[in-house]
Amino acid sequence: RMAELTIAQKAALVQAKAPVASASEYNADKDFVFKMRKAGKNVVIFYGSQTGTAEDFATRLARDIQSPSVRPLVLDPELYDWQCLAGLGDDELAIFVLATAGEGEPTDNMEAWFNALASDRESPEDSELPEFRQPEDKADFDDSAPLQGVSYAMFGLGNNTYEQFNHHARVVDQRMLALGAARIGERGEGDDDADIEEDFAKWKEATLPAIRKYLGSSTPVGEAAPEATWKIVEVEAKKAWIRGEFYEEDEAVSTFDARHPFLAPVTSALELTPGADRHTLHVEVDLAGSGLRYESGDHIGVYPTNAEEEVDLLLGALGLRGRADTPIAVRAVDPFAAQQSLFPVDTTTYRAAFRHYLEIAAPVPRAQIKTLVAPYARSAAARELLGRLADDKDAHAAVVAGGCLSLARLINAVHAAEAAAAEAERLRLPVEAAFELCPRLQARLYSISSSARASPERPSITAVVLQYDARAPAAADAAMGARRCGVATNYLLGAVRYLRGDRAEPLAQPLRAGCVLSESPAADASAVQPVRDGKGHVLQSFTLQPAPGSACDGRRALSLPVFIRRSLFRLPADAATPIIMVGPGTGLAPMRGFVQERALLARERDVGTTLLFFGARTEANDFMYRGELEECFGEIQKVAPQSRIITAFSRDQPQKIYVQHRLLEHSDLVYQTLLCGQQKLGGPSRAHIYVCGDAKCMAKDVSKALATLIAEREGVAEDVAAKWVSEMRKLSRYQEDVWS
Repeated sequence: RMAELTIAQKAALVQAKAPVASASEYNADKDFVFKMRKAGKNVVIFYGSQTGTAEDFATRLARDIQSPSVRPLVLDPELYDWQCLAGLGDDELAIFVLATAGEGEPTDNMEAWFNALASDRESPEDSELPEFRQPEDKADFDDSAPLQGVSYAMFGLGNNTYEQFNHHARVVDQRMLALGAARIGERGEGDDDADIEEDFAKWKEATLPAIRKYLGSSTPVGEAAPEATWKIVEVEAKKAWIRGEFYEEDEAVSTFDARHPFLAPVTSALELTPGADRHTLHVEVDLAGSGLRYESGDHIGVYPTNAEEEVDLLLGALGLRGRADTPIAVRAVDPFAAQQSLFPVDTTTYRAAFRHYLEIAAPVPRAQIKTLVAPYARSAAARELLGRLADDKDAHAAVVAGGCLSLARLINAVHAAEAAAAEAERLRLPVEAAFELCPRLQARLYSISSSARASPERPSITAVVLQYDARAPAAADAAMGARRCGVATNYLLGAVRYLRGDRAEPLAQPLRAGCVLSESPAADASAVQPVRDGKGHVLQSFTLQPAPGSACDGRRALSLPVFIRRSLFRLPADAATPIIMVGPGTGLAPMRGFVQERALLARERDVGTTLLFFGARTEANDFMYRGELEECFGEIQKVAPQSRIITAFSRDQPQKIYVQHRLLEHSDLVYQTLLCGQQKLGGPSRAHIYVCGDAKCMAKDVSKALATLIAEREGVAEDVAAKWVSEMRKLSRYQEDVWS
């Protein structure tokens, strides 16, 4: 039987990249200190970002601290050598903005740095001393404290529903201090489960004065509007990239990844729960020819497209409707900036930028209102409204967050407030400010719901479509009213609708291509009352790019830009190991892949007891994949007769029942599975437990139910049983793939 690996050991095997270079292998292109000094910068801001939030925070931080004495440069650590860190002088500063991924893991782009600083992931304090490059201008360099004289600041992004809250930032901070560096201010910790924007704002308020003092700046924070980062040039172009391209046609792509997604043909797109009150989708894509491979438990990233209603609303709010299809190039103002073009292609249009490349539907953060919108207010009404939303946390929470006021909706709310003002005094937000404010549109990650053994080139997505009504009265200012729609899941619903034959009209205009999927086509989609389906869902409009040649033969075909992200969510190496899976709702996704895999293995060899706890609203309408799951369990039960599906349908009886209740109800079976043939546990079980779904409530309740069950059966205190469950996590026997 193969020895079991801890989470740290798995991470080293699964995520380790090329061997870390020694300090003697110098590459000037990767020397960030050299780059800083050449560009006249004295602050480097490194971001560890998995979903784009940390990168956005880093960019905003650079804008906030910019002054004649504070000259920041934002860099991706993946492109630079950590060995150069010791070269920072006492008049320079490094700032780390680090998100925590998965079970306390570093982000992909910080992997090499994290491995160097914390070679022992289980006990970072016992890590080996990294071999930094000795700077020529530091004669007193101390090998035992190589970062002495280096100063830094630290902000972490995490979610307190995860056990390893902000672990990435905490470990890097601990190691920087242990290696002799000096931290400016306190380490900030943002909590995405509460209000990460407010956490970031409070950290900046406390830390930026100390940073400015350290660098000899007397410029107060927020005294003037920050300088522009991007300049927009309207160009005469024979060709503009308008289809959401991620690279130009002549760029040779040998490896598809998050920066170079693969256009994967959709092979299946259907509604899993037609009788339910929500849309639950199954979407399958074909990776053939891409070189991409996945393992059961991995994630698939999908780049969505913004709905036409949102695009047209913002074009109108910015006064761009007449220039929407004008070719533009968006370039960095700073010739030394690491990123010289805002978009992955050289030339696009305003419409295509808002449709494909920018997050335009999210609420505007309070700090962004203060720095990027309020400075352009000219009327007293606009200054009063924007000042209140920028300075009053409660007002912002009620109006902007509660109303989910995107930039377009915020501008329209200001225009409504200043209706009596003269035209010359009304808010006119420069497009450059909009491009500064809206972060890059990020890929959405989904747990793959298929088995790599059963479908090696056809991963599938299982997703529920997100729509809800905003809370604030000010939310209903456009034809969409208070209804808000999740960007990616409604895009996937659009793909399902297109492929099943819903109304779509081809575009045959210069600098517009593809077809518009819309139930009520209009020149301004934001001004038309949306059509709702039988479930009360708004059917948004999307510009889609049919697969080449599909229109010619009368069939509909579509591709999605995707990539694979590795995960540590893995079945045990020994198939005979019992497993307990808890996956309510779309938390079933990775469990479906695991069940498929075990069913195939059961035809070849013995597999351990396999339990699946699945929960949904109703059995009649929400039991997705039922027939397939029952067939798979039929195969598994031939070699593991105790295996079964145990369901919890919360609305099929007066008293709501959830998966955690079923765990306790079936405590005999669960405990026997945990025992793995032993008489007593006496410690962490050798069985493996998998939990996928809601992190805020369900995952915690499941963990507590298991601890309660173990305590009762073993005759130990519940805190002792909880410690055993925690030990299972460390041993990678209790794994979670959860979200909040």
